[in-house]
Amino acid sequence: MKGKPYLLYPLFLLIFLFFVDSFFRIPYIQFLTKLDLTAVNYSAKKALLDSLIEKGNLKKDKKLMIILGSSRLLYFDAKDLKEFYPDWEIYNLSSAVTTPAYYDYQLTRLLDSGVVPDLILMETDPNQFNHNSVFKISNLTYSFDLFYVLKNMDLFGKDNVSFFLGRKLFAVGTYKPYIDQMWKNYRNPELAGFLSMNQTTFDFIVKNNGHGLSPIDNYVEKDANVLELTSHRTLDWLFASYHPSEMQYGFYEKILSRLQSEKIKSIIIWPTSSPNFEKLVHKEKLVKTWEERIDLLSSKYDQKIMKLKDEPSYSCNAFADGGHVAKECYHSLMRAVLMEYFRRYEAHRL
Repeated sequence: MKGKPYLLYPLFLLIFLFFVDSFFRIPYIQFLTKLDLTAVNYSAKKALLDSLIEKGNLKKDKKLMIILGSSRLLYFDAKDLKEFYPDWEIYNLSSAVTTPAYYDYQLTRLLDSGVVPDLILMETDPNQFNHNSVFKISNLTYSFDLFYVLKNMDLFGKDNVSFFLGRKLFAVGTYKPYIDQMWKNYRNPELAGFLSMNQTTFDFIVKNNGHGLSPIDNYVEKDANVLELTSHRTLDWLFASYHPSEMQYGFYEKILSRLQSEKIKSIIIWPTSSPNFEKLVHKEKLVKTWEERIDLLSSKYDQKIMKLKDEPSYSCNAFADGGHVAKECYHSLMRAVLMEYFRRYEAHRL
Protein backbone atom coordinates (compact mmCIF):
# COMPACT_ATOMS: atom_id res chain seq x y z
CA MET A 1 0.00 0.00 0.00
CA LYS A 2 2.97 2.28 0.62
CA GLY A 3 3.17 4.96 -2.02
CA LYS A 4 -0.29 4.10 -3.33
CA PRO A 5 -2.74 5.81 -0.95
CA TYR A 6 -5.34 6.03 -3.71
CA LEU A 7 -5.95 2.30 -3.24
CA LEU A 8 -7.53 3.15 0.12
CA TYR A 9 -9.94 5.68 -1.37
CA PRO A 10 -12.71 3.11 -2.10
CA LEU A 11 -12.46 1.86 1.50
CA PHE A 12 -12.66 5.40 2.90
CA LEU A 13 -15.62 6.11 0.64
CA LEU A 14 -17.42 2.96 1.82
CA ILE A 15 -16.82 3.87 5.48
CA PHE A 16 -18.11 7.39 4.82
CA LEU A 17 -21.23 6.03 3.10
CA PHE A 18 -21.98 3.72 6.03
CA PHE A 19 -21.50 6.66 8.41
CA VAL A 20 -23.96 8.80 6.46
CA ASP A 21 -26.34 5.86 6.13
CA SER A 22 -26.33 5.28 9.89
CA PHE A 23 -27.89 8.74 10.26
CA PHE A 24 -30.98 7.40 8.44
CA ARG A 25 -31.38 4.58 10.96
CA ILE A 26 -32.48 7.05 13.62
CA PRO A 27 -36.30 6.65 13.99
CA TYR A 28 -36.96 10.40 14.05
CA ILE A 29 -34.94 10.92 10.87
CA GLN A 30 -36.74 8.03 9.20
CA PHE A 31 -40.06 9.63 10.06
CA LEU A 32 -38.95 12.92 8.52
CA THR A 33 -38.27 11.19 5.20
CA LYS A 34 -41.96 10.29 4.90
CA LEU A 35 -44.85 11.21 7.16
CA ASP A 36 -46.55 7.85 6.77
CA LEU A 37 -48.29 5.94 9.54
CA THR A 38 -48.48 2.67 7.56
CA ALA A 39 -45.08 1.38 8.67
CA VAL A 40 -45.98 1.60 12.36
CA ASN A 41 -48.31 -1.39 11.89
CA TYR A 42 -45.38 -3.58 10.87
CA SER A 43 -43.10 -2.42 13.69
CA ALA A 44 -45.90 -2.89 16.24
CA LYS A 45 -46.66 -6.39 14.96
CA LYS A 46 -42.98 -7.29 15.18
CA ALA A 47 -42.92 -6.06 18.79
CA LEU A 48 -46.08 -8.05 19.54
CA LEU A 49 -44.63 -11.18 17.93
CA ASP A 50 -41.42 -10.80 19.96
CA SER A 51 -43.51 -10.41 23.11
CA LEU A 52 -45.57 -13.51 22.33
CA ILE A 53 -42.43 -15.56 21.82
CA GLU A 54 -40.86 -14.22 24.99
CA LYS A 55 -43.92 -15.16 27.05
CA GLY A 56 -43.91 -18.66 25.58
CA ASN A 57 -46.99 -20.84 25.32
CA LEU A 58 -49.84 -18.70 26.68
CA LYS A 59 -52.64 -21.23 26.55
CA LYS A 60 -53.08 -22.05 30.26
CA ASP A 61 -56.86 -22.08 30.79
CA LYS A 62 -57.64 -20.37 27.48
CA LYS A 63 -57.39 -21.34 23.84
CA LEU A 64 -54.91 -19.33 21.77
CA MET A 65 -55.98 -17.96 18.38
CA ILE A 66 -53.55 -16.25 16.01
CA ILE A 67 -54.96 -14.09 13.18
CA LEU A 68 -52.85 -13.72 10.03
CA GLY A 69 -54.47 -11.30 7.62
CA SER A 70 -54.50 -7.98 5.81
CA SER A 71 -56.30 -4.74 6.69
CA ARG A 72 -59.55 -6.65 6.19
CA LEU A 73 -58.91 -8.65 9.39
CA LEU A 74 -57.18 -5.87 11.27
CA TYR A 75 -59.88 -4.03 13.20
CA PHE A 76 -61.39 -6.47 15.67
CA ASP A 77 -62.22 -4.87 18.99
CA ALA A 78 -60.05 -6.42 21.72
CA LYS A 79 -62.53 -5.56 24.49
CA ASP A 80 -65.46 -7.09 22.59
CA LEU A 81 -63.51 -10.28 21.89
CA LYS A 82 -62.71 -10.72 25.58
CA GLU A 83 -66.35 -10.20 26.54
CA PHE A 84 -67.89 -12.38 23.82
CA TYR A 85 -65.25 -15.12 23.79
CA PRO A 86 -63.75 -15.38 27.29
CA ASP A 87 -62.37 -18.86 26.56
CA TRP A 88 -60.05 -17.46 23.88
CA GLU A 89 -56.89 -15.37 23.88
CA ILE A 90 -56.87 -13.80 20.41
CA TYR A 91 -53.73 -12.20 18.98
CA ASN A 92 -53.92 -10.33 15.69
CA LEU A 93 -50.74 -10.24 13.55
CA SER A 94 -52.51 -8.76 10.52
CA SER A 95 -51.14 -5.73 8.67
CA ALA A 96 -51.97 -3.83 5.51
CA VAL A 97 -50.85 -5.35 2.18
CA THR A 98 -49.84 -8.82 3.35
CA THR A 99 -48.85 -12.04 1.60
CA PRO A 100 -48.34 -15.75 2.34
CA ALA A 101 -44.59 -15.05 2.75
CA TYR A 102 -45.38 -12.65 5.61
CA TYR A 103 -47.75 -15.17 7.20
CA ASP A 104 -45.17 -17.92 6.93
CA TYR A 105 -42.52 -15.71 8.55
CA GLN A 106 -44.77 -15.00 11.54
CA LEU A 107 -45.97 -18.59 11.83
CA THR A 108 -42.44 -19.99 11.53
CA ARG A 109 -41.15 -17.75 14.32
CA LEU A 110 -44.05 -18.76 16.58
CA LEU A 111 -43.88 -22.50 15.99
CA ASP A 112 -40.08 -22.67 16.06
CA SER A 113 -40.16 -20.95 19.46
CA GLY A 114 -42.61 -23.51 20.84
CA VAL A 115 -45.75 -21.37 20.76
CA VAL A 116 -48.44 -23.66 19.32
CA PRO A 117 -51.82 -21.95 18.74
CA ASP A 118 -55.11 -23.79 19.17
CA LEU A 119 -56.34 -22.10 16.00
CA ILE A 120 -54.76 -20.24 13.11
CA LEU A 121 -57.16 -17.90 11.31
CA MET A 122 -55.55 -16.95 8.00
CA GLU A 123 -56.79 -14.76 5.19
CA THR A 124 -56.35 -15.52 1.52
CA ASP A 125 -57.13 -13.28 -1.43
CA PRO A 126 -56.10 -13.11 -5.12
CA ASN A 127 -54.11 -9.91 -4.70
CA GLN A 128 -51.83 -11.61 -2.16
CA PHE A 129 -50.59 -13.71 -5.05
CA ASN A 130 -49.80 -10.79 -7.33
CA HIS A 131 -46.13 -10.70 -8.30
CA ASN A 132 -46.27 -6.98 -9.07
CA SER A 133 -47.87 -5.60 -5.91
CA VAL A 134 -45.63 -6.69 -3.07
CA PHE A 135 -42.14 -7.21 -1.66
CA LYS A 136 -40.03 -4.63 -3.48
CA ILE A 137 -42.47 -1.74 -3.03
CA SER A 138 -43.93 -2.80 0.32
CA ASN A 139 -43.00 -2.11 3.92
CA LEU A 140 -43.26 -5.87 4.29
CA THR A 141 -39.79 -6.17 2.79
CA TYR A 142 -38.27 -4.75 5.93
CA SER A 143 -40.28 -6.93 8.32
CA PHE A 144 -38.44 -10.17 7.53
CA ASP A 145 -35.19 -10.99 9.29
CA LEU A 146 -32.03 -11.98 7.45
CA PHE A 147 -31.93 -15.57 8.72
CA TYR A 148 -35.47 -16.25 7.49
CA VAL A 149 -34.79 -14.80 4.04
CA LEU A 150 -31.57 -16.77 3.60
CA LYS A 151 -33.25 -19.96 4.84
CA ASN A 152 -35.97 -19.52 2.21
CA MET A 153 -33.75 -18.41 -0.68
CA ASP A 154 -35.23 -21.11 -2.91
CA LEU A 155 -38.69 -19.55 -2.59
CA PHE A 156 -37.68 -15.88 -2.57
CA GLY A 157 -35.32 -16.25 -5.53
CA LYS A 158 -31.94 -14.59 -6.04
CA ASP A 159 -33.38 -11.30 -7.24
CA ASN A 160 -35.53 -10.74 -4.16
CA VAL A 161 -32.77 -11.89 -1.80
CA SER A 162 -30.31 -9.44 -3.38
CA PHE A 163 -32.88 -6.66 -3.11
CA PHE A 164 -33.55 -7.50 0.53
CA LEU A 165 -29.84 -7.49 1.39
CA GLY A 166 -29.36 -4.12 -0.29
CA ARG A 167 -32.22 -2.58 1.66
CA LYS A 168 -31.01 -4.10 4.94
CA LEU A 169 -27.42 -2.90 4.46
CA PHE A 170 -28.35 0.65 3.45
CA ALA A 171 -31.18 2.45 5.25
CA VAL A 172 -31.31 5.10 2.51
CA GLY A 173 -32.70 2.44 0.22
CA THR A 174 -35.88 2.62 2.28
CA TYR A 175 -35.73 6.13 3.72
CA LYS A 176 -34.84 8.33 0.78
CA PRO A 177 -32.42 11.17 1.67
CA TYR A 178 -34.40 13.90 -0.09
CA ILE A 179 -33.27 16.86 2.00
CA ASP A 180 -35.88 19.23 0.59
CA GLN A 181 -38.71 16.84 1.51
CA MET A 182 -37.22 16.22 4.95
CA TRP A 183 -36.98 19.97 5.59
CA LYS A 184 -40.56 20.43 4.41
CA ASN A 185 -41.72 17.68 6.77
CA TYR A 186 -39.69 19.18 9.62
CA ARG A 187 -41.41 22.53 9.10
CA ASN A 188 -44.83 20.89 8.82
CA PRO A 189 -47.03 22.36 11.59
CA GLU A 190 -48.70 18.95 11.90
CA LEU A 191 -45.41 17.11 12.59
CA ALA A 192 -45.97 16.89 16.34
CA GLY A 193 -49.41 15.42 15.69
CA PHE A 194 -47.95 12.83 13.30
CA LEU A 195 -45.33 11.81 15.86
CA SER A 196 -47.93 11.58 18.61
CA MET A 197 -50.29 9.53 16.43
CA ASN A 198 -47.44 7.23 15.43
CA GLN A 199 -46.66 6.47 19.08
CA THR A 200 -50.34 6.23 20.01
CA THR A 201 -50.97 3.73 17.21
CA PHE A 202 -47.95 1.63 18.21
CA ASP A 203 -48.96 1.56 21.87
CA PHE A 204 -52.60 0.78 21.06
CA ILE A 205 -51.71 -2.16 18.80
CA VAL A 206 -49.32 -3.74 21.30
CA LYS A 207 -51.67 -3.19 24.25
CA ASN A 208 -54.70 -4.59 22.40
CA ASN A 209 -53.18 -7.89 21.23
CA GLY A 210 -52.51 -6.53 17.74
CA HIS A 211 -56.03 -5.41 16.92
CA GLY A 212 -55.69 -2.19 14.94
CA LEU A 213 -56.49 1.39 15.78
CA SER A 214 -58.83 2.41 12.99
CA PRO A 215 -58.49 5.98 11.70
CA ILE A 216 -62.21 5.95 10.95
CA ASP A 217 -63.28 3.56 13.73
CA ASN A 218 -67.07 3.19 13.50
CA TYR A 219 -67.50 5.29 10.36
CA VAL A 220 -69.94 3.90 7.76
CA GLU A 221 -70.02 5.12 4.16
CA LYS A 222 -73.68 5.56 3.12
CA ASP A 223 -73.20 7.16 -0.29
CA ALA A 224 -73.62 4.50 -2.99
CA ASN A 225 -71.75 6.62 -5.53
CA VAL A 226 -68.74 6.90 -3.22
CA LEU A 227 -68.77 3.13 -2.64
CA GLU A 228 -68.80 2.60 -6.40
CA LEU A 229 -65.97 5.08 -6.89
CA THR A 230 -63.75 3.62 -4.17
CA SER A 231 -64.50 0.11 -5.44
CA HIS A 232 -63.21 0.99 -8.91
CA ARG A 233 -60.21 2.76 -7.42
CA THR A 234 -59.38 -0.20 -5.17
CA LEU A 235 -59.72 -2.67 -8.03
CA ASP A 236 -57.44 -0.62 -10.25
CA TRP A 237 -54.83 -0.43 -7.49
CA LEU A 238 -55.02 -4.12 -6.56
CA PHE A 239 -55.01 -5.67 -9.99
CA ALA A 240 -52.97 -3.28 -12.11
CA SER A 241 -50.50 -5.34 -14.18
CA TYR A 242 -51.51 -8.51 -12.33
CA HIS A 243 -49.13 -11.40 -12.71
CA PRO A 244 -49.36 -14.59 -10.59
CA SER A 245 -46.54 -14.98 -8.09
CA GLU A 246 -45.16 -18.51 -7.94
CA MET A 247 -43.19 -17.37 -4.89
CA GLN A 248 -46.38 -16.64 -2.96
CA TYR A 249 -48.00 -19.93 -4.03
CA GLY A 250 -44.86 -21.63 -2.75
CA PHE A 251 -45.12 -19.95 0.65
CA TYR A 252 -48.85 -20.72 0.83
CA GLU A 253 -48.14 -24.41 0.27
CA LYS A 254 -45.32 -24.30 2.82
CA ILE A 255 -47.79 -23.00 5.41
CA LEU A 256 -50.38 -25.67 4.63
CA SER A 257 -47.77 -28.41 4.76
CA ARG A 258 -46.59 -27.40 8.21
CA LEU A 259 -50.10 -26.94 9.59
CA GLN A 260 -50.96 -30.43 8.39
CA SER A 261 -47.77 -32.11 9.57
CA GLU A 262 -48.00 -30.58 13.05
CA LYS A 263 -51.78 -31.11 13.25
CA ILE A 264 -52.54 -27.46 14.00
CA LYS A 265 -56.19 -26.47 13.66
CA SER A 266 -56.71 -23.75 11.08
CA ILE A 267 -59.38 -21.87 9.18
CA ILE A 268 -58.55 -20.05 5.97
CA ILE A 269 -61.02 -17.39 4.92
CA TRP A 270 -61.59 -15.30 1.84
CA PRO A 271 -63.19 -12.08 3.19
CA THR A 272 -65.75 -9.97 1.40
CA SER A 273 -65.92 -6.27 0.66
CA SER A 274 -68.83 -4.07 -0.39
CA PRO A 275 -71.33 -5.47 -2.95
CA ASN A 276 -70.02 -2.84 -5.39
CA PHE A 277 -66.49 -4.22 -5.15
CA GLU A 278 -67.60 -7.86 -5.16
CA LYS A 279 -69.48 -7.38 -8.44
CA LEU A 280 -66.41 -5.86 -10.04
CA VAL A 281 -63.88 -8.36 -8.72
CA HIS A 282 -65.83 -11.43 -9.73
CA LYS A 283 -65.95 -10.21 -13.32
CA GLU A 284 -62.16 -10.48 -13.40
CA LYS A 285 -60.98 -13.63 -15.15
CA LEU A 286 -57.82 -13.67 -13.05
CA VAL A 287 -59.92 -13.99 -9.89
CA LYS A 288 -61.68 -17.09 -11.20
CA THR A 289 -58.34 -18.59 -12.22
CA TRP A 290 -56.89 -17.85 -8.79
CA GLU A 291 -59.92 -19.32 -7.02
CA GLU A 292 -59.70 -22.58 -8.95
CA ARG A 293 -55.97 -22.89 -8.29
CA ILE A 294 -56.13 -22.00 -4.60
CA ASP A 295 -59.02 -24.42 -4.02
CA LEU A 296 -57.07 -27.22 -5.66
CA LEU A 297 -53.89 -26.46 -3.70
CA SER A 298 -55.79 -26.18 -0.41
CA SER A 299 -57.65 -29.46 -0.92
CA LYS A 300 -54.27 -31.18 -1.37
CA TYR A 301 -53.73 -30.52 2.35
CA ASP A 302 -57.33 -31.24 3.42
CA GLN A 303 -58.15 -27.55 3.68
CA LYS A 304 -61.37 -25.96 2.52
CA ILE A 305 -61.40 -22.19 2.18
CA MET A 306 -64.22 -20.50 4.05
CA LYS A 307 -65.57 -18.01 1.50
CA LEU A 308 -67.59 -15.41 3.36
CA LYS A 309 -69.56 -14.55 0.22
CA ASP A 310 -71.11 -18.03 0.47
CA GLU A 311 -71.29 -18.27 4.26
CA PRO A 312 -74.89 -18.15 5.59
CA SER A 313 -73.76 -17.43 9.16
CA TYR A 314 -72.00 -14.22 8.05
CA SER A 315 -73.82 -11.02 7.21
CA CYS A 316 -72.61 -7.48 6.65
CA ASN A 317 -74.34 -4.40 5.34
CA ALA A 318 -72.03 -1.61 6.51
CA PHE A 319 -68.86 -0.51 4.72
CA ALA A 320 -66.04 1.91 5.42
CA ASP A 321 -65.24 2.12 1.71
CA GLY A 322 -65.60 -0.03 -1.38
CA GLY A 323 -62.87 -2.44 -0.31
CA HIS A 324 -63.42 -2.64 3.45
CA VAL A 325 -66.31 -3.59 5.71
CA ALA A 326 -67.20 -1.31 8.60
CA LYS A 327 -66.06 -2.22 12.08
CA GLU A 328 -69.51 -3.42 13.15
CA CYS A 329 -69.22 -6.32 10.68
CA TYR A 330 -66.31 -7.76 12.64
CA HIS A 331 -68.81 -9.13 15.16
CA SER A 332 -70.46 -11.24 12.48
CA LEU A 333 -67.09 -12.20 11.03
CA MET A 334 -65.71 -13.67 14.26
CA ARG A 335 -69.01 -15.36 15.03
CA ALA A 336 -68.93 -17.06 11.61
CA VAL A 337 -65.30 -18.12 12.13
CA LEU A 338 -65.96 -19.71 15.50
CA MET A 339 -69.10 -21.43 14.21
CA GLU A 340 -66.89 -22.94 11.52
CA TYR A 341 -64.35 -23.92 14.16
CA PHE A 342 -66.95 -25.86 16.11
CA ARG A 343 -68.34 -27.48 12.95
CA ARG A 344 -64.89 -28.71 11.97
CA TYR A 345 -63.19 -29.45 15.25
CA GLU A 346 -65.70 -29.63 18.10
CA ALA A 347 -68.97 -30.68 16.48
CA HIS A 348 -70.02 -32.44 19.71
CA ARG A 349 -70.40 -29.03 21.36
CA LEU A 350 -72.93 -27.70 18.83
